[in-house]
Amino acid sequence: MNSDTLINDLSVVREYFSHNLRTSTAMVVATVSLFKFGLSDDSDSMADMIVESAYFLDVYDKGMEILFNYILGKPIRNDKETFDPVKITGKVIEDLKNTVKEQNINIFCCFENMNTCETNSYVAKALLELILCEEIRKCNAEMTISSRDNVLCIKKTTETKNPEIYKIFAKFFAEFSIEFTYTLDTITLRFA
Repeated sequence: MNSDTLINDLSVVREYFSHNLRTSTAMVVATVSLFKFGLSDDSDSMADMIVESAYFLDVYDKGMEILFNYILGKPIRNDKETFDPVKITGKVIEDLKNTVKEQNINIFCCFENMNTCETNSYVAKALLELILCEEIRKCNAEMTISSRDNVLCIKKTTETKNPEIYKIFAKFFAEFSIEFTYTLDTITLRFA
C-alpha cells in the first residue's frame, strides 16, 4: 500500500468511526441526563436506548480495531471457524429491534440454501454487523435481506449513499474470500 492510499484509508476509517462513536456516546449521555434529572417518565424506553447505543459502541469498537490493524499491517485476531451469516443477520435485527420500530422500518427476510462457511469468523461477524448497523440506521422505508447459494443480499427500496468505508470493506473482505459489492440500492456478500 503506497503512502497516499494509507493516509486516505486511515482518514476514511477515522472519520467513519469518530462520527459513529460520537453519535452513540451522545445518545447515551443525553438519555442518562434525561433519566437523572427526571425529565422523562418512560424509564423502560430510555433503558432500551442506552442498551442499543451500547450495542452500537461495541460493534464500532470491534470494527475500528480490525480496520486500523488491517490498514496498518498489524496482526488481526484470527478465529478460523464456521461462520453463519444468516444467524448473525437475525441477531443484529433482533438487537436493533428498537431502532427498527422507532424508524418504522419494515425488514423482510427470506433465507434459502445459505450454507455456513469456514473463514475468520471474528472479522466476518464484525464487518457484517457494521454493514447491517449502517444500513438499518439509514433506512427510511423497507429493506429485504435474502440469501441463496452462499450470497447474502440486502435490497433497499430507496437508494441511499454508501459510506466511503465500503471501499475498504471490499478490499478487506476479498482477503478472506468474501466478495463484497454494493450499489445505491443493493449490497451483496458472496461467501466462498
